[in-house]
Amino acid sequence: MKSLHQSTPLSWQRLALFALWIMLAIVLCSAIVYGALFFIPRRVQPHPVQQLRQKEEFPAIDTKKLSPVRAKIITTAHQQFDTPQPGVFYSQGERQDWCANFVSWVHQQAGVPFVNPHNGGWRIPGVRSLEAYYRAAGRWHPADSGYTPQPGDAILYDTTSARGEHVNILLRYQDGKLTTVGGNEGNAIHVSTIDRAAVGKIRGFGAAE
Repeated sequence: MKSLHQSTPLSWQRLALFALWIMLAIVLCSAIVYGALFFIPRRVQPHPVQQLRQKEEFPAIDTKKLSPVRAKIITTAHQQFDTPQPGVFYSQGERQDWCANFVSWVHQQAGVPFVNPHNGGWRIPGVRSLEAYYRAAGRWHPADSGYTPQPGDAILYDTTSARGEHVNILLRYQDGKLTTVGGNEGNAIHVSTIDRAAVGKIRGFGAAE
């Protein structure tokens, strides 16, 4: 028969093993909860408007003076500026740079969707791919072509510009100044006015029609 002194070490080993399993279970549960919270798409989480929109206000634009296509693009962009969504909303759930996705989404909602040459979808997520689309559609105007951009046109910026490789939508072009609205500008929908000469290299313009 084993003595009490012989059985005690075994009991402590069992208790230690049990405690270890409890700790592992707690760590595993914590990891699952954290992972679930981290990977939930942002569109299902509340985002106050003030966190998604920059301070400059949307300019007053008389859309009655624009063509129906251009007016609809401006109106749709204005609605999103007033009630912005996180980037994944415009990117169909994809977590990626979303300036081109925002422009794609606005055009789709305006009734003039892009056609992605790779999959036929309305979303073209890359700036260079968007340029290729405009070229193929006969609506591409290089920056040095003499074309005067119009409200609703897309402005595509080179990597060396102050914005980096980027695309946004022109709202107004007056006295050499570009007023634009774009997504993924400070991870927000941003309206800004900047001197065309100061912004750096613009690749060109994608005409709305």
